[in-house]
Amino acid sequence: MAEQINEAYIGSGIVYINGRDVGNCSNVNFAIEQETQSQRNYRGGGGNFASVTTVSAVNLSMELANFSNANLALALRGVVESVAAGSVADEVVVAVAGGLAETSKMIDVSAAANTVTVTDGAEVDPVTYVQGTDYEVTAAGLKILSGGAITDEQELTVSYDNQGTNVLQALVDSGQEVRVVLDGINDATGKPVTVKVHRWKPSPTSGLGLISDGFSTFTIEGEVLADESIQASGKSKFFTRAAAAA
Repeated sequence: MAEQINEAYIGSGIVYINGRDVGNCSNVNFAIEQETQSQRNYRGGGGNFASVTTVSAVNLSMELANFSNANLALALRGVVESVAAGSVADEVVVAVAGGLAETSKMIDVSAAANTVTVTDGAEVDPVTYVQGTDYEVTAAGLKILSGGAITDEQELTVSYDNQGTNVLQALVDSGQEVRVVLDGINDATGKPVTVKVHRWKPSPTSGLGLISDGFSTFTIEGEVLADESIQASGKSKFFTRAAAAA
């Protein structure tokens, strides 16, 4: 009689997408959809005479806590652009009284008091406005202060040092297929576990929280597609799971 092996499971591990560590990931789940066709039993007694169940879809979802633009690009079918740190001279912005006059690049606020200059843009004898009296500097631009000399809808000329950034352009890509590897461990036994997904095509996330009271997460879902390059008998075209032998 074969020995029965019982193995409790508490999963943890590192998720790699195309070899890139995606960071802290709280849930990784497969959902397998099935369709069943049944032939009714007409020979008496009721029930079915035959049935066939086929897999109609294999889906994979993961909940990520790492809000890197590389991860968000997967969740939002986006691309990431790099903007080098540098200086912006004489950018024209429009003031909003009591609100924000946004700049095209992120202001380097670490040295804002020394690098930001705001004028009325006049070619002769321009008026230079005073930080803390007429405006405040934020990463997104200039907050126009009430009671200052800057008026609503006034055009301003701004010079500043910009922060080096990675900019996500959301929903501009058609989506990509990626390879997913879980380099995991069964915390109940201490044994290693690996899961390898050959082709995964994420769909745009259904929601993305930007302000919260606690640590935020977001979920990426997508379909696991058959890998037709795998032709060997008995080998999965979808995914594999390997666990250390007892």
